[in-house]
Amino acid sequence: MNLRHLFTALLAGTLTLGPSVAAVNAETLRVGAALSAGIENAWAASLLQSFEAVKAAKPYGLDLEIAYSESVYGDDATTAMEQYAKQGYDIVWGHSSYADQIEELKDEFPDTLFVMIGSGNRTLGGNAYHLYTHLHESAYLAGVFAASESKSGKLGVVGLFPADDCNDQVNGFRAGAQSVNPDAKVVVTFIESWYDPVKAAEAANAQIAAGADLIFQLGETFQTCREHGIMCIGNYIDSSVIAPDVVPVSVLVSWEPHLNYLIDEWKKHKDSGEAYAAPEEAVWYTMAEGGGDLSAVTAEFTDKISAGTVAAIDAARAAIMSGELKVELDMSLPVSD
Repeated sequence: MNLRHLFTALLAGTLTLGPSVAAVNAETLRVGAALSAGIENAWAASLLQSFEAVKAAKPYGLDLEIAYSESVYGDDATTAMEQYAKQGYDIVWGHSSYADQIEELKDEFPDTLFVMIGSGNRTLGGNAYHLYTHLHESAYLAGVFAASESKSGKLGVVGLFPADDCNDQVNGFRAGAQSVNPDAKVVVTFIESWYDPVKAAEAANAQIAAGADLIFQLGETFQTCREHGIMCIGNYIDSSVIAPDVVPVSVLVSWEPHLNYLIDEWKKHKDSGEAYAAPEEAVWYTMAEGGGDLSAVTAEFTDKISAGTVAAIDAARAAIMSGELKVELDMSLPVSD
């Protein structure tokens, strides 16, 4: 199933394509999101998936609504976010590096809670919140899986940009793999794009030609892995929904704790009338705090993955969740072994 079709079906009746005027009532909280890619991109889709989960929980009894603008950057992003703010959206969420745009708008709309996500941003304070996701712990578990299942001991990672919130995953993945097999080698390629399946496929093909027999994909490599008969680990969402034949597990991000945090901030502002006071440090959540995880082995692969691999993942997860195992948050530039 195409990811766009999946989310269109999932969110039918709840989302609009870009800014639009919606009826406002006291029990409704509205979010307007600027997305750096289309919803076929797992990073963009992860927000919508988490939003649906929070919406179903009805925090404070609120009805939640979201509108989003796809593939907007620069002036287009400024325009989209400005329109959301003018139309009274409570939270304007920039799902990427939008510090410049938010800095331009935030003082004009002091009752709007602005959000920017991940690396490439800077803290602005006031009504501008900087959130992060670090999936190094979940990626560590993916590395445990990969090294346990690899026959060659050579693993490929197809990265996006060499940014902090990509580097941490690659380094976490390597640490997990080498905890199982100290001689495991990781081949790293950054495609210098947030979404380019063609470049991702080229990178994966080169890694496979160099001996990699399993790919951790931050960029989409489903078809390449299918053509070569190898597994690829999904990222951000459960990618087995899209490619069940090649994706046994996925590194998952959850924006639910971030969304709940922002809703709490909005509620405090609304009830007290006091100005927003965003923290000076970026806010993020560990795996134990609900910020991410590794999916269970899919039904398609249950009989193909060894019990030893599953046991190793379960043991590492339990150690991370209890605090016994602390995976280093390493955002340095990863290079190939």
